[in-house]
Amino acid sequence: MAVPGAGVLGSPPTRPARATRMRATGARDLAWATAGTGVFLLAMGFLSSFLALPNFYNDVFAGYDPPFDAIAGALLLAISVRIPDRSVVAWLFSLLAPALTIFAAIVSPNPFSLASAVAACGLVALIFPYSSGFFRGRASGPESTQLLVIVAALMSLLLGMAGARWLGDQFKPSIHGWTEALYFTVTTISTNGSEFAPQTATAAAFVVVLVLLGVGTFLSAVVVLFLPFLERRLERIAQRLERAQMEDLTDHVIICGASAAARATAASLRDDGVRSIILSPNSESVDLLRGEGEAAHLGEPSNEDDLRAVGIDRARALVAADDSDAENLLTVITARGMQSALRIVAVATSPNSLAKLRRAGASEAISAVAVAAKLVSAAVLESGAAPGPHTHTISH
Repeated sequence: MAVPGAGVLGSPPTRPARATRMRATGARDLAWATAGTGVFLLAMGFLSSFLALPNFYNDVFAGYDPPFDAIAGALLLAISVRIPDRSVVAWLFSLLAPALTIFAAIVSPNPFSLASAVAACGLVALIFPYSSGFFRGRASGPESTQLLVIVAALMSLLLGMAGARWLGDQFKPSIHGWTEALYFTVTTISTNGSEFAPQTATAAAFVVVLVLLGVGTFLSAVVVLFLPFLERRLERIAQRLERAQMEDLTDHVIICGASAAARATAASLRDDGVRSIILSPNSESVDLLRGEGEAAHLGEPSNEDDLRAVGIDRARALVAADDSDAENLLTVITARGMQSALRIVAVATSPNSLAKLRRAGASEAISAVAVAAKLVSAAVLESGAAPGPHTHTISH
């Protein structure tokens, strides 16, 4: 009997089976393996540059040891934090690191570069079978953009260092060693200027390309790295301001829900000079209300902590005006249990819910549909033509 998700005996497992196997193995283990390989490649890259071991053969690349291993290690460290999220971008760039190490092993074969190539290829052999699990993640979004920017900055740094080292004799003074190449690259892409002046058309073209590619990625990387810290700082400031606003609330009305009835109630109370605050679990609605100038708080109306946060102990009344009668019922029960003397008004979407809301503890239960229907009926049956706008009073 065939088992769903299983392949034919002896055949490779299907994509769903691989995804399940990835979850069983643990994406965090893959992340740790990626970070460990990155640290190993960094160490091999630095040792290869500082110890300057002779290559296994001499050719036009003799004496030229590009720090591809170190850049590949930094790349693996950068993408390791996105491996647990099964990022498609992280999976794609996990294949770029071994390509760099293999290139370094071909250009400058020594024990360090060969060890880096073997370690990186081993990582690919570990991650590649779980490729279908990565493709379940999002290929776009802020996290993927941040990773792309960081990778682009690393690649620009690699391009600058390798080019400066390769064309070192075409600058005045000449660029010798990877330390001077790193200094030249960083000062160039950070627009601080460098004392190394190009002396040939080839060197000048290289500097132009480095500036065009490097400056943008450098500035983007700075923004990507520091923007989250700034956003968290601003978020803390906003939370403090909101807490101060909540503590200042007194003799106000708490409106639970972000329905049309809730918004209309808040506007009517504002016209009457009564302060109110809308409590809703919908973050988009809360942001929209705040943008319109309404006092709003993100939270569950049926949660005691959230009701305390909006000052239920200092409120004059509470309005349960969610689009769901079940939510309104739960809100009424919670609020009545916290404040036995609080005036609670519940707005029902169905007339059949009125009795339940009153039994749950609502001081008043109003059916918006029934009220609107009575107003329309009264307007239709009005005898004579009224000279201007008029209102009808509805008893409940």
